[in-house]
Amino acid sequence: MENILGELCPFLEEQAREISELTAIGKALGTGKDIRALLKMILSIARRFSRADGGTLYLVDRNRRKLDFHVFHNDSLKIDEEPGNINLPGVPLYHDNNAPNLSNVSSYVFHTGEIIKIDDVYRTNQFLFDGTRKFDEALNYRSKSMVVIPMRNHEDDIIGILQLINSKDPSSGNIIPFSKDAQEKAAALASQASVILTQQKLIVEMKELFEAFIKAIAVSIDEKSKHTGGHIQRVTELSMMIADRINKNNTVFKTIRLSDDQMDELRIAALMHDTGKITTPEHIISKSTRLETVFDRIEVIRTRLELFKTNLKLMATRKKLALLDQSCKEEEMSRIDAVYTRKIETLETEMKILSTINSSRAPLSQDLIARIEEINEKSCEVSKVPYLTEDEFENLCIIKGTLTAKERDIINSHAQLTEKILNKLPWPKKLSKIPSIAGAHHEKLDGSGYPLHLNRENINIQARILAIADIFEALCAKDRPYKGPMTLGETVTVLKQMGEDHLIDNDIVKLFFESGIHIEYAKRHLSPDQIDL
Repeated sequence: MENILGELCPFLEEQAREISELTAIGKALGTGKDIRALLKMILSIARRFSRADGGTLYLVDRNRRKLDFHVFHNDSLKIDEEPGNINLPGVPLYHDNNAPNLSNVSSYVFHTGEIIKIDDVYRTNQFLFDGTRKFDEALNYRSKSMVVIPMRNHEDDIIGILQLINSKDPSSGNIIPFSKDAQEKAAALASQASVILTQQKLIVEMKELFEAFIKAIAVSIDEKSKHTGGHIQRVTELSMMIADRINKNNTVFKTIRLSDDQMDELRIAALMHDTGKITTPEHIISKSTRLETVFDRIEVIRTRLELFKTNLKLMATRKKLALLDQSCKEEEMSRIDAVYTRKIETLETEMKILSTINSSRAPLSQDLIARIEEINEKSCEVSKVPYLTEDEFENLCIIKGTLTAKERDIINSHAQLTEKILNKLPWPKKLSKIPSIAGAHHEKLDGSGYPLHLNRENINIQARILAIADIFEALCAKDRPYKGPMTLGETVTVLKQMGEDHLIDNDIVKLFFESGIHIEYAKRHLSPDQIDL
């Protein structure tokens, strides 16, 4: 009985160990996020189950043209290469003529789906092992027994190859052929590895698709206006620079550390912060003059006044013809010419004034507004058509910028619409604040911002960062249609004043300048004549 127990105990211990390791893989499969660590675990346990001295885990490349080394272990040679650290060339799956490569055992398993077991790789004619021999010679090693197993996903596609080499006898340590039991256990593990790989690949592909979708939207919004191309990318860059400095700060922000997920939230919110502009008419986004719609209506006014000039000339001609019939004196003719010449000159002067006001980026003075009102009261002497339409008059009287109150409301609504659009997306919990961050980039700490008039307590750190990045980029942008770019010095002055007025986070503003973000950004994005600091 004691002999039986003595033989049974090691077996039971071995079984318990294997069950424990299988349980560990199951837990890792359900909770693991590190694909490299999981694959390393799979290969390590497969080797222990089969008592293999070495092993390799290959993955099929994206184009399904070769097998890439992904994990490579060998106890005798003390090799423990993790994914990303292997520089060995991949195994080609096809020859140059596109014929399947069936001479390499791993490639053969990929094409056939068979499990291949070889007792001695030096004594088989089925496959070429020239590379294995060179490896052995270089490292004074002897590859002998081998088992090669395909890794299939849920669609039965082969996504990788598990190769184990040199099974060792537990008693003598000699190299022996792989047992059927070891082969079956390794195949089971290969199946689990396939599940992990497929799961992780789907997650990675979905994340890549999501990222590409976000960037595509950002680019489409940037390109919606020829004047704001690159704005979103620059705001995102600035936001991440600020967040990085906050994470490294050990004074004012020493208690604030944005996690990787929070950094992702900020980055994506920055990329999506102008999503609402997707519905904003392009001519409003790009409005560079007071009269611009889909075209600049100053040309309509110019054409109208040119017609009025023609009418004046015709009126002068008709009056002179009438006087000829009455045999009037020459001085009377000259008087008519003088009267209508003054009227035409006045018309031309008024056209120049309107043209200057239309394209001016400076705020309108009360004198100019009075001049516009005076012109607006005039009409053609012949047709009685007004010099200006009601809408033209309203637009020309815009005191600052190029937008009417209605157009500004349309522009401002993009922030609220951004949050509304983003709230329609099923964000994962770790990214759930993206809509509110993106939608709050025009809010002010004193509640004077828009669209929700949030105050300091309701604006989180990421939204504060995004707001400052958006303001800084807009102030010194070279491509805005409604204003010229500020110099770096002017931008610094405005931003500091906004911080001191508690419109934006003054601590972040101070960090922004103290850490030199403005200088670093300026060197990359501003023209030399803007950099005056």
